[in-house]
This record gives sequence, structure tokens and C-alpha cells, in this order.
Amino acid sequence: MSIIDKVKQLISIMNENELSEIEIQEDVTKIRIKKTEVGFTHTVASPLTASSTYPQPLEQKHQMPVFVQESKNVAEVVSPMVGTFYRASAPGSEPCVNVGDFVNEETVVCIIEAMKIMNEVKAEMVGEVVDICVNDGEAVEFGQPLFCIRPSTK
Repeated sequence: MSIIDKVKQLISIMNENELSEIEIQEDVTKIRIKKTEVGFTHTVASPLTASSTYPQPLEQKHQMPVFVQESKNVAEVVSPMVGTFYRASAPGSEPCVNVGDFVNEETVVCIIEAMKIMNEVKAEMVGEVVDICVNDGEAVEFGQPLFCIRPSTK
């Protein structure tokens, strides 16, 4: 069965069971589909690699969306998935960002581990980090605030 056929089948299963997200892994291929307000997003990853330390971030066909919520001149970067929050890209490394750091759209602010896959989360905005809402190594939920950023036009 082709990847396209598998994606179609998974979307059908999601619709029949009123699911908002589904993920499967067969051998070295992993497929994740998430229903959004504008449709479906999907990620197909292959091959997967195993490692005893932090694996390298997985190259994704479609970047997982980072939702931003505005309130009181501060925007929240929220978790795009369920997983474990890490401030650094590897154990013992410096954190990706600290309070007071200026970030841009491409700045990696943290890593979320989901099913032994390390996923980079980008700031997706320009501004100053004013708060880190999660402790290193904590489990996070989809949509949970990770960082508060004061938007800037710099």
C-alpha cells in the first residue's frame, strides 16, 4: 500500500471516530496526521533511527504548527504535541533560549520528545523571551503554554 493510500485510510479512520490526531509507525516509516481548523496536516518520516542519547531532530516534510495566543502584549508559544519538554538539544548542553533572549521566527526554543523522536519547536515570531512556563524534563500536553514572548518589530 502506498503512503498516499495509508494517509487516505488514516483520514477516513479519523473522521469515522471523531479523532483530531493519529500517528502510526510501521517498520521504519512513521505517519502522523493532525486535523486543524483549515484541514489536515501530515508528517511522513522515514527512516527512523534509534540512539541511546538524544537522537537528532527528525526532518519533517511539514513543520508542526506552533500556535500563538496574544494577551496583554505577550504571546504564548504553545506545545504542538504531547511529549517531554527539553530546554536543550542534548543533555548537559546550554538551553536553546533563556529569559531575556531575543528570538526570531527561526529560533529553536526547545525540543519536545515524542515516541523517542526529538522535535524542534521554533519561536515563529520576533520578540523577547519573558517567561519559560515549563520545567526541563516535564511532560507537556498539546496546546500547553511553553514560553511567553513579548513581540517586537526589531
